[in-house]
Amino acid sequence: MVAQLLKEFFDPYIKLELQVWRNFEQLGEVIQYPKETILKPAGTVEKYMNFIMEGSGGNLIWKKNNFVCIDISFDRDFLNDYMSFTTRQPTPIEVRLFEDSTIFRISYQEFQKTFASDAKGEKVTRIAAEASFIYKQNQQIDLLTKTARERYLEMLKTNPNITRTPLKYLASYLGITPQSLSRIRSGKLS
Repeated sequence: MVAQLLKEFFDPYIKLELQVWRNFEQLGEVIQYPKETILKPAGTVEKYMNFIMEGSGGNLIWKKNNFVCIDISFDRDFLNDYMSFTTRQPTPIEVRLFEDSTIFRISYQEFQKTFASDAKGEKVTRIAAEASFIYKQNQQIDLLTKTARERYLEMLKTNPNITRTPLKYLASYLGITPQSLSRIRSGKLS
């Protein structure tokens, strides 16, 4: 099941035979976590590459007595502190689940095995890094050129699962207060 989900995730970027993903799957494990589980505490090094099979979570940073959500992930997406995972350095990012979730995780040590010549790990990692970079660039452009309402409506259109995100995290991701987001949701703010 994990292999098929990974194949579906990566197929738009690179078409690899299912066996590549089956090999990758053998390096990790599937774990179920309750909501609000902290997968990586702030100030630590990311130990795992996490793929959400079912559920949601986000990357949070503590600022002025509150968490600010800098990234949100849902079913069939990656959720981890990729910078820390890659550099092996601690960061202020906390990785937290927003709802009960089923996660496929692979440790850094096992992930390194994907770089074996037959595993195609370098190519997959490069493509994942490029996709992540493009996503973050688009996020920055949207923050500077669109209103919170426009960003919310676009997110809702492209990912209806956004409604599963706790209001406080979604509002902070959009850069607004939970009250403003409630007004946008109710149509009172245009």
